[in-house]
Amino acid sequence: MKGGYLSAPWGAVHFLTAGETPLATRLATGLPALVMLHQSPLSARRYRRALEGLAEFCVPIAVDTPGYGESDPPPEGWTVDDYADVAWFVADAFGAHNPWLFGRATGAVFALHAAARRPGVAKGVVLHGVPVYTEDERADRLASFAPPWAATADGAHLTWIWNRVLSEYPWADPDFVTDLVRDYLHAGSDFAPSYRAIWWHDLRDSAEAAGEVALLLAGSADRIGFMHARAVELIKHRSAVVVPGATDFFAEQDPEAFCRVLREVIEPMGAMNA
Repeated sequence: MKGGYLSAPWGAVHFLTAGETPLATRLATGLPALVMLHQSPLSARRYRRALEGLAEFCVPIAVDTPGYGESDPPPEGWTVDDYADVAWFVADAFGAHNPWLFGRATGAVFALHAAARRPGVAKGVVLHGVPVYTEDERADRLASFAPPWAATADGAHLTWIWNRVLSEYPWADPDFVTDLVRDYLHAGSDFAPSYRAIWWHDLRDSAEAAGEVALLLAGSADRIGFMHARAVELIKHRSAVVVPGATDFFAEQDPEAFCRVLREVIEPMGAMNA
């Protein structure tokens, strides 16, 4: 696994990749770029176990959303337009003119909207767990889902974050919870700017403008798996797959299977365009 930073108008954008040769060299061979966007309030580290496998058939570029992981925070008030354009900023920086776009949860909204912002430019789009909210769910989340935490002298805020993570993923062992807490801490006390952006956004607009996506991916043990049927109904797609037993962290917990699923989608498209 390798990493680096790009200099954007709002600050540094951190990314992770893999492969034996420099990223630009691999792209020059004709391998497709795969720009990967993560769920909030986590980071591109959630893809680190899959990057080497992905590098066998594409050039993975896992991006820390601005304000998360190692990327600098953006100005206040960013919208889904702004977050989606990060995918194109990264692709353009590496000269990846027709990249694949991948997104998980919050990142899935950004990936879909990125495709909508430049219709027909992405080679393909894969969405893993699309959060499709009802109006009541959207209002509830805006009201109470992600309140900011404040550091306290006795470290009680660390317990609050720990308990929040564990309540969302009660199956997680202490080492995994610790790793997720690290991402929460990197996001800062207000870890919800990207959440608010998608809660204010009408996903129907993105779905209509984006056109057909290559794959809607879900897991039977995914925390938002119940939304998969809504995504299938809302978003035009070539294929929809539910992986038995897969959680929110499919790429991390079963990287071989994750890479196999993406390879089956990405490689045939490359052969068609060869």
